[in-house]
Parts: sequence; C-alpha cells; structure tokens
Amino acid sequence: MNTIFFEQPWIVGAFGTVITIVTLYGWVQTGKPVALKTGIAFALATLILLIANLFIVTDAEQVRTWLASTASELQNNDIDNVLKKLSPDCSDRVTNVAERMKSVKFSIAKVTKIHSIEVQSDKEGVTAQIRMNAFVAGESNGISAKIPRWVALTLEKKNHGWLITDFEDKEPQHEFMNSSDVTDAFSKSLQGGR
Repeated sequence: MNTIFFEQPWIVGAFGTVITIVTLYGWVQTGKPVALKTGIAFALATLILLIANLFIVTDAEQVRTWLASTASELQNNDIDNVLKKLSPDCSDRVTNVAERMKSVKFSIAKVTKIHSIEVQSDKEGVTAQIRMNAFVAGESNGISAKIPRWVALTLEKKNHGWLITDFEDKEPQHEFMNSSDVTDAFSKSLQGGR
C-alpha cells in the first residue's frame, strides 16, 4: 500500500481527481450538499496525500537515489566512495568485483532499467533485492570495452545508508529470457501451442 501512496503519486492524484470531479458533478446536477462536502473531502485528501508524498521518502526511493549516485561515482572514477558502499560482510563475488574495478578507468556507468526493487524488513534489519540492467564502458590495461549486463544486487541498510552484500551479473537479456511469461510461451510453442 505504501508503494501506491508514496512511490506512485500519479495514481493517487488521478484517482482523487476523478472521484472529486464525479462528486462535484453530482453536486452540480443534484444540488445536494452531501455531494459538495464529499467532493471537497476527496479534494483535500488527495492534496494531503500528494503533499505527504513530497516529504516521505520510502526505502525503495532511497535505493533508486543510491543507485543513481553510485553509478555517477563509478562514471567519475570515484572508486574510493564506491568501495565505501561495500558491507564488511559482503560475499566473495563482491570482493572480487571490487578488486577488478580498481584497475578500470570508467567512461560510462549507468543503470539502464530497474526491473524490480524488493525491500524486506525483519528483526535482523532491512535488506533490498534489486534486479536491473546496467551499462559500463571503460578501459583496463589498454583494452577498451563496452559492457551491457543484467545485475542483481543485495543491499543492507546500515545507519540510514545502503551497503552491498552480494552481487550477480549475467547477459543483458537474462531478465527477459527468464521471465515466466517468456518461458511459458516458449514451452507452449515447443508443445505445438497446446
């Protein structure tokens, strides 16, 4: 529910506007004060929710901002700041990527598509699972490369900041090729559309 109220304000705005217009139209047609009061109430509730959206930042919104700033730091070759975003308990995969990253001079680093951000909160803390596509271009040991990748990150929230605990990357079409819709359609086509 927080996703609708605080991460997708256009849904709240559109729904509130439609209900407000309908109730005010009902007041104009019938002249009944209850329709006017209901229309005003919906308009005020919509306005309050939209204003609250400006001031409430959800964990998923924090992660989106974190991803953008990390990509910017990587593109600016500010590797020290990127390395500060690694959890002390990070996996060996993260440590290996961090070591390789030190020898690369990046020219481009950007998130091209975020497929999902799933934030979980339990007694041990807050974690986030991100699936996205990213693109990097750079040079290492005299060899230039442009690399699109599908990336899965696991983050943990520590002291109001996010740290990387795990990392996985695959071919850029991984999300598309492994979605259940594509897999089901492919299976049906192999079975002759049955």
